[in-house]
Formats: sequence, structure tokens, C-alpha cells
Amino acid sequence: MMKKFFAFLVALCLLPGMCAVHAEPAEAPEEFPSVTLDILNRGEDAFFGCDVNISIRDFIALGFEFGDACDVVLENDLFRYEFKSVPFYNGYYTKTGDPLLCGYGYAVREKRGEDYQYTRTDYPYLRFCFNNREMWNLLHLTTDMKCTITLVEKGGYDYDQKLVGSQTYSKNFEDYEAKNGITQEEVFANFRAVRSNAIRENVLFRSASPFDNANNRAPYADELAKANGIDYVLNLADSQAKIDMYKESEIWPELDYSRKLLNNGQVCLMSMSAAYEGTAYQSALVNGLNSALAHSATRILIHCTEGKDRTGFVALLLESLCGATYEEMVHDYMITYDNYYSLTEASDKTAYDYIVELKFDDMVNYLLTFDSTLEAKGDGTYDLAGVTPENYAAAARNLLAKAGMSDDNLQALTALLKK
Repeated sequence: MMKKFFAFLVALCLLPGMCAVHAEPAEAPEEFPSVTLDILNRGEDAFFGCDVNISIRDFIALGFEFGDACDVVLENDLFRYEFKSVPFYNGYYTKTGDPLLCGYGYAVREKRGEDYQYTRTDYPYLRFCFNNREMWNLLHLTTDMKCTITLVEKGGYDYDQKLVGSQTYSKNFEDYEAKNGITQEEVFANFRAVRSNAIRENVLFRSASPFDNANNRAPYADELAKANGIDYVLNLADSQAKIDMYKESEIWPELDYSRKLLNNGQVCLMSMSAAYEGTAYQSALVNGLNSALAHSATRILIHCTEGKDRTGFVALLLESLCGATYEEMVHDYMITYDNYYSLTEASDKTAYDYIVELKFDDMVNYLLTFDSTLEAKGDGTYDLAGVTPENYAAAARNLLAKAGMSDDNLQALTALLKK
């Protein structure tokens, strides 16, 4: 009986279309690009990551796109560092300390539903870094290391990239206009007095650089510094070596007022990275503030390159010292995004709120760690709705004191700035 049943099965299988499995040919798995590159140097801007030996355009030509997730390996004979699911962005859109691949200056915008790309010359190479932390120093990186980048998820960070990566700015003065009682020159130079009900009027100013003309803003910042009677400058970005390089530019002779302040010893060259949590940043800041007090400064200008992040943290700290409210401080911070990108709460609330949480609140939550009376939530952040101006003032005093500012200078600085 069993033999007959077996023979029946064999016969069925021999009939056309019976018992045969017609599977579709399996698609070959998509091969994601991977590339191994030399590390060239420590990134030359404020982020102190590492430049790798490929241009942004050539990296994209390999098949990588902004918003992709990549695995990154840094290694030599002694060390191997692995980073999983690292975003590739055209800007610094991660939380402080998070790694990213950055193609800053290579912009992607949406136009009639289609993406188009264009290049600027800000970064000649792709950069791998920690946001606002000094990767090069923390990991003891060296130029004999190799960097291997492998795409692991197409568009893994596409939402974040499209939300804020399309925000780009022009370097042409003619592309800007006066608004909200602010002149065209002030908008373009990102120049303004820091204002709140807690801080004295026209004592603390912020702007783009009046020395570095990479973004064509230096002459405008220079003229506005003169018009507002600036008598001391905290130059967060530059070293003497950079100033010497600027002196070779065609625009340098036109920067009359800034050159005058520099020659008179009224500019403190602080050469700070973007790592505001670090002792080097905070020590440099205290040295600069002490120098301003020693020069009996009455109108202080703070600037980095764009007047955005390094300047943003210093402004936040000094506003906090005076007892400003969260609402006043976030308003001042986000004026920069209106000036550069015309991004306001009214124009795009989703992108606006994202920037506030990603950038500003990150700074605020770090600052508040210096007030021991506050208790952080499980994720290390604070209930900002319950934080008072007194909390901000205490945190700012404690940070500056820990960084080396004396009680006498803390009192003098507060007296200078506070209403």
C-alpha cells in the first residue's frame, strides 16, 4: 500500500505543473557603498573632528545621500573605534556629543517637489566629528588612522535632514532685507544688542565676525561695531595666526574700526572650539571676561564666525547671570535663525521647535547642571517650566566660578551687565 502511495506521489510530480515549486528568482540584495579613507587632519573649524580625504561632492557620487545612516570605523595599529548608525547631514543637527558625518556647505533644497543640490566652498572635505565636543582630542586621533564609512540605512535620518537641512543662507548682502525694525545691515551681519528685562541696554552686543570675511559679513559687522560704540571685543573664534592670515585679504584695509580696536589691545583673541562643556572653552571665556573688565569695557561685542553657537552659549550664560527668563533668552538665540534663514515660529513652527530643542535647550540643560538645587529627570534634562531666573543666575555664577573667575570679578561683571 505504501509503495503504491509513493508511486502515486512520484507520478503527480512528473505531471506538468504538479508538485513543482515555481519560485521567482531572488533579487540580489542591494549593495550599499563602503569606502575607506585617510584621515587628513583635525578639522580646522570649531568642531575639532577629523577631515577625511574625500570631497563632499565625491562622497555623494559614491551613493551616499544626506539623511543616510552609516557605520563608521576609525582605526590604526593601536586603536579601533566603531560608531553605529551615524547620520550624514549637511549641518550639525545632532545633540551635543553625538557623532555625525558633516558635509557643511553642501546644501539640499526642495523645489517644486524635487531635490536639487549646489555646492559652496565652506568645507573642502567630508568631516566626521562629535557635535560640540572635541573628538580629535578625546579619542587621541592621529593622521595615520583610516576611516571606513559604510551605508547601513538609506534615509535613516531623512526626516531630520529635510526638516532643517534645507535651511541655507546666502553670502550676498542683496539677498537680505530690513525687517522687524532691524536694518538690512544688521540682519546680514547678525548684529544686535542682547536685550532682556534683566540686562542693561546697549552694554552687550553679538554679531558675525568683523575680522573673518569668509561669509562677506566682516565689513558690515565692522561698521556696526563703530556705530554702536563698541569698546571691547570678545573674539571667540580667532587666534593670532588666523588674524595674520586675514591681514593678507583684500578686505582687511577696509575694516578700520576693528583693526583700531585690535591695535589698541581692545580685542581678546580666544580661539575657542564649540565644546562649551570643556574646561578649555570655559577657561578661555573667563580669561576674556576678565580682560574686558580690566580694560573697563562699557560696550562689549561677542562674536565667533557666524555669531550662532559659540556666541549663543556665551550670550545665554551672561543673560542667565543677570536673571533673564527662558523666553527672553530663547528669543535672542532664535533671532539668528531669522537673520540667516528667515526661520521663525510663524514661518515653520515644526523646524523652529526642532532647533530650539536640539540646540538651545541642549545648552540650557547643560548650564542648569551647575545649580545643585535642581533635580534632573531620568534622561538628564530638567523641567524647564519650573526653572526660575534665580536658578539660571545661580548656575551661571557657579559655572564661571568653577572656571576660575574670582568673586570680585563676578560681582564686577554682574554690576556691568545687570539692570
